[in-house]
Amino acid sequence: MNRAAGFSLIELMVAITISLILSGAVISVFVGSRQSYQSTEGVGDLSDSGRFALDLIGESVRSAGNLACTSTLLTQADTLVTIPTVENNFLQGVTGYEANGTGNPTGAIAVPGTPAVGAANDWSPNLDATISGAAVGVGQPVKGSDVLVLRGNLARTAPVYTTLDVAQGATSVNVSPAPTALQVSQYAAISDCTKYVVFQVTSVGSGAGAAVGLNAGIPWGYSAGALIQPLATTVYYLGVGSDGDSALFRLEQVNGPSLPDFSPPEELVPDIENMQLLYGIAPTGVPAATAYVTADQVGASDNVVSIQVALLVASPPGSKPPQAVPNFNLLGNAATAPTDNRLRKVFFATINLRDAVN
Repeated sequence: MNRAAGFSLIELMVAITISLILSGAVISVFVGSRQSYQSTEGVGDLSDSGRFALDLIGESVRSAGNLACTSTLLTQADTLVTIPTVENNFLQGVTGYEANGTGNPTGAIAVPGTPAVGAANDWSPNLDATISGAAVGVGQPVKGSDVLVLRGNLARTAPVYTTLDVAQGATSVNVSPAPTALQVSQYAAISDCTKYVVFQVTSVGSGAGAAVGLNAGIPWGYSAGALIQPLATTVYYLGVGSDGDSALFRLEQVNGPSLPDFSPPEELVPDIENMQLLYGIAPTGVPAATAYVTADQVGASDNVVSIQVALLVASPPGSKPPQAVPNFNLLGNAATAPTDNRLRKVFFATINLRDAVN
């Protein structure tokens, strides 16, 4: 008589134990691989965001202060428009707003888990109402980060040329080719590469040789061939992003009758948690910075020739296990970040204005 075949209880327990060990090993390898993948992906996102943000700011900074074929660094300059707000102070190519509690000479920055919207008096000088009021909800400026204002030629537009001599006191000029880039109420500059005048366009004719109206008589005469270029103001700041975290935003002056308003804020790079700026100033005629100061220390007659930018950039959530992160140095400011599952890194650059080094 044959005995029934099967596993004994001990053999079954041994098999289960071995299976559990193997399953645990497989799960451990899977979890480790997943964490490694998330960390690698987070490092890549972090690097891409930091480089992209610096590239965007750098491109605008290098062109700041260029008006037609001249520069705000020239002393022979005038403006036919009053300068009540941030958008039309084209006698200064670079200005900004310093976040209170930073940079005097050093500060302590506590990066919040959720960005806090700032009031006007959270910056020095007080943040201009046209910037703070540009957005509701997404795009509202967050406190603790500096704000950068750049002025110069409107990007991706070619100048037009005066076809006739322009007499002192003239209120219109004839230009060629057709002034399609100019619109009524747009700010513009006329320059012969030795001096410039900023004006507001009051009328625009059509076709080559068309007349362009100025809002007042110009103080100097110009020979035929002087350049006219539309101008714009661009603002870089950190605001509340579409995902609820802070992000790098840009405001640009719009063309046409809606001036002096800005276009809606444009979200450029997510997860930029802090931005600190220093402005390199130089005496007239000196192309290199002799001192770096905060925005509230830049005077109306100071020439800004370079800017130092420091950005604290975070990876997307889940890039590492939750743990405390080290302090970060942002141009002398000690920044502490929350304990969470993000990677962080500081990106830094010194950017020269192109006109200051020619």
